[in-house]
Order: sequence, then structure tokens, then C-alpha cells
Amino acid sequence: LRYSRHILLDEIGAGINRTLLAKISDKIKLLNNERGLTFCLIEHDLDYVSKLCDDVVVMAQGAVLTRGSVDTVRQDERVIEAYFGGGKYEARV
Repeated sequence: LRYSRHILLDEIGAGINRTLLAKISDKIKLLNNERGLTFCLIEHDLDYVSKLCDDVVVMAQGAVLTRGSVDTVRQDERVIEAYFGGGKYEARV
């Protein structure tokens, strides 16, 4: 049997300086490329996400708004409304 290995990371950028975050990113890429590990990130910083992720799922209030590349989700009206403009999908803080 061959098992898939997944690692879940929740907001790894929170409270970490950019130098350390860059080192963590390098290790994530290394583990992905050399060991075939798959990472699932929960992260709000799309610039950071764009450096690590091929596919992005954006959620608001427990519902999936959209899925695709970082560029695709950045342009999605529902994402813009939920995270920048208020309205029906307004993210609650």
C-alpha cells in the first residue's frame, strides 16, 4: 500500500517575521518536491499563498466562494465583496 501524506498548516504567517516565514516556505517547497508531501494551508495573506499554492479555495462564513489560481480568486467578485467590500458575504471579525 502507498499512503498519501498531507500536512495541514493553520495561519503559519501569523506573528512570524518575513525572514523566518521565507525559511519556512523554503522548507515547505523542499518537502513537497523531495518527499512528495502535500500541504494544505489556511492563510489570509494571498501574496504568501501565491508563492506556495497551485490551487486556492476561498471560504466565507463556512461556505466555499470560489476555487482556482490565486489570480483567479483575487478577481472573483464574491471574494472582493466578502473580504474588501462588505455585503452578503461580509467576513465577520
